Amino acid sequence: MKIGQKYAARKAANEDNMVPLINVVFLMLVFFMVAGQIQKADPIAVMPPESINDHRAETDPSVAIFVGMNGELYVEDQPYQVNDVKAYLEKQFAAAADKQAFWVQIKADGAIPLEELRPIFEQIRQAGLTKVSLATQLERGQP
Repeated sequence: MKIGQKYAARKAANEDNMVPLINVVFLMLVFFMVAGQIQKADPIAVMPPESINDHRAETDPSVAIFVGMNGELYVEDQPYQVNDVKAYLEKQFAAAADKQAFWVQIKADGAIPLEELRPIFEQIRQAGLTKVSLATQLERGQP
């Protein structure tokens, strides 16, 4: 009956070899869940206006401007005053390697009236930039 003992020993050895593999897979899963970042978070919560246009830009914006409901204005991740936006944009445009691909994205809350966004658009125009995009979200179907 030595055959039965060898088979039992071999079966137990195979089960023991699976434990380290399971541990490694579990550790890799935890590592990618903790270390992986899908998308950079916006500095303030913004709910963009709805649009029927589902066209997305092929590249990321060179500069992102965020406008909140309470008049908060962030350029990239830093709070700004409206009058300081022009100088920042001119500096970033001068430092850009590809000036043809330079563009600005405004991500404003959908409840903000257009009149409150006009000063920001004016600052962008005064900086000499013409490629500007207003971020929107795809309109949801009516129930």
